[in-house]
Amino acid sequence: MSQDSTRQTEVDPVVDSNDRANSDSVPDPPSKEYPSRFEKRVSDSSRGPSGDEVDPQLVDQTKNQIRSLVQEIAELAKSDCSVDDFHEGFLTRTTSALASIGGAIWIRESAEEPLKLHYHINFKKTKLGKDKKAQASHGRLLKKLADNGEPTLVGPDSGSARDELPGNPTEYLLIVGPLKIDNVTIGLVEIFQRPGAGPTTQRGYLRFLIQMCEIASDFLRNQRIRSFGQQQAMWQQLEQFIRIVHQGLDTEQTVYAIANEGRRLIDCDRASVAIGTGRQCRIKAVSGLDSIERRAEQVKKLGSLAATVIRAGQPLWYTGDDADLPPQIEQKLHEYVDKSHTKMLAIIPLVESVPDLENQKRTRSQKSKPLGALIIEQLTDSRVTPALEKRAEIVVQHGQAALTNAAEHNSIFLMPVWKAIGKLTAVYQVGNRAKTLAVMAAIGSALTFLACFPYPFGLGAKGSLIPERQHEVFAKVDGTMEAIFVSDDGDTMVQLGQPLAQMKNSDIELAIDQIRGEIAVQEAEKNSNLQLQNRSDLTQFELVEVNSKIAQANKTIEFLYKELQIRLLEQQLLVITSPANGRVINWNARQNLMHRPVTRGQNLMTVVDPNTNWLIELEMPERRLAHLIDAKRRNNSPLKVTFGLVSNPGTEYTGELLDIDEKLDVYSDEGNTALVRVTFPNDSIDPQLLRSETRVTAKVQCGTRSIGYVIFHEMFETVQSGLMFWF
Repeated sequence: MSQDSTRQTEVDPVVDSNDRANSDSVPDPPSKEYPSRFEKRVSDSSRGPSGDEVDPQLVDQTKNQIRSLVQEIAELAKSDCSVDDFHEGFLTRTTSALASIGGAIWIRESAEEPLKLHYHINFKKTKLGKDKKAQASHGRLLKKLADNGEPTLVGPDSGSARDELPGNPTEYLLIVGPLKIDNVTIGLVEIFQRPGAGPTTQRGYLRFLIQMCEIASDFLRNQRIRSFGQQQAMWQQLEQFIRIVHQGLDTEQTVYAIANEGRRLIDCDRASVAIGTGRQCRIKAVSGLDSIERRAEQVKKLGSLAATVIRAGQPLWYTGDDADLPPQIEQKLHEYVDKSHTKMLAIIPLVESVPDLENQKRTRSQKSKPLGALIIEQLTDSRVTPALEKRAEIVVQHGQAALTNAAEHNSIFLMPVWKAIGKLTAVYQVGNRAKTLAVMAAIGSALTFLACFPYPFGLGAKGSLIPERQHEVFAKVDGTMEAIFVSDDGDTMVQLGQPLAQMKNSDIELAIDQIRGEIAVQEAEKNSNLQLQNRSDLTQFELVEVNSKIAQANKTIEFLYKELQIRLLEQQLLVITSPANGRVINWNARQNLMHRPVTRGQNLMTVVDPNTNWLIELEMPERRLAHLIDAKRRNNSPLKVTFGLVSNPGTEYTGELLDIDEKLDVYSDEGNTALVRVTFPNDSIDPQLLRSETRVTAKVQCGTRSIGYVIFHEMFETVQSGLMFWF
């Protein structure tokens, strides 16, 4: 047996053609030979309609089935399902337990409103499906029963449609039970039962339906309570949204509030606010983001789409169907959706909000000034519910008002100046005069102290220790390191010309052997021609040819000997020698160089004179050179330099400025710097601390200046070089 359903249908009109069909939810009615399950349960005798004995086992089985259906209805009422799902499950199980052909659930919001059909089973199979007069008579019956609020049994074919009296025009027994909340009937449950059962069985039908209606009423009561709770939460969200959106008059703050608080109120995945008039439109705020990368392709495409929608002046609601969209919007919409993978997109223009009196004065030709657009996105669900539309409308209304107020406030000429003046005037109010005078006195004292109190003016720089006399040992040819003649402790004393290492180059050795072989060949050819030269039987032509070969051989041998000398010199350069007397300071020379390829010009070792004088090489930033040169010009004696070694923190040493490099270069992350050399008494520092490349932090003393200038001079100079130069 098929079953149909519909929702929110008026009583009087014909049932909507979009009714659902649930084909197998209700079993076929029992035949006359087999009593219905409910008759077995409620009959006060153990005999069927034919008078035969009913199988007790079948009775027990039927009772268990009915209990199971009742338990399912009770569990469904306790669940968190929707009202529509509950109506479907409730009516399906109730009609199944009563073995009826169908039923209907009628709901009304108040006593003044008509009953509406929320769900039904096989409603079209009754006379009520097509007969309008029958529908009218049936509707009057339902209204009377709802106003009465009592469960009722209505026999088939009762009442008269012609006399416009309430009645049951169907051929079925109507079992009607009320749905009540706080003793107010809000709906009816109507069961279409086959006639013919006895009075006792019919009363059993009614008692069972009353119990089921009580369960359904409890569910509807709880659902209404949950609905009230949701409404309360929604009102709290709305109150918070209104409070935050209208909290300030800063445009940036307002758009961020609309995006973030609007997303919570609308309950969407993402909300954005675009500001512009349609020609130029930018995405100013996106919910959940503190900042926006405006150069991102997705942001640009969304801004372009919003500008097009603002120019059109109509909201855009996209749920996957673009059949009715203009080509300009459709193209840009597809470009953005392909990037964002949005399932639902709504772009609602925001226009200038005006008071009601001004709005009434506007003519039809006048339009409100566009401010921007509210953008709503759903990333997983493409449905647009009435609740979402209503909440979006609320956000748009308050967002327009807030943006209008912010725009009007910020359009006032010199508004930042007026705000500053207003804050200053508040300082001189009667209650704040003493505090203001005390603060001003403290500020004046601090400024006087900073301007008048002298303090040593020093220029800081970083550098390192370097020996005055040191020699770098470089590789003069390419090769592979074969032997190291210095120790790995970095303390080997060497003499001028002493071998430090031995390299090997197979190419040079092979070239020497090849040259010597060619020389031998040329010598042999030359000797052969000399012997021919002494023969007396040679013609004049042959003698000239032999002499020519001898001369050519001599030139080739001479060239080969010169090339051999060059190769032998390169072979000698494979021996690395010390360029001066001193100490090799390299640590782990063997580990770093042994059996490794070495290229020409590579730094291999460093030889330092043990009696050398140590200097400090500072990297003075370019921005401080003017102060340094001015201080050097004003002082006849060398400038004093105080410094400390990173290897010995807490100890301060003193030196003197030696010279300043005339060339600027980039030596570190300080940018352009000039090398400044500083001399100091070497005996003031422990000799063990005098190591090459030891880091130094120094300060060149340039006299005295006011303490304010010492602290803030670099800030003043930065402003002068970066800003004041343009004025």
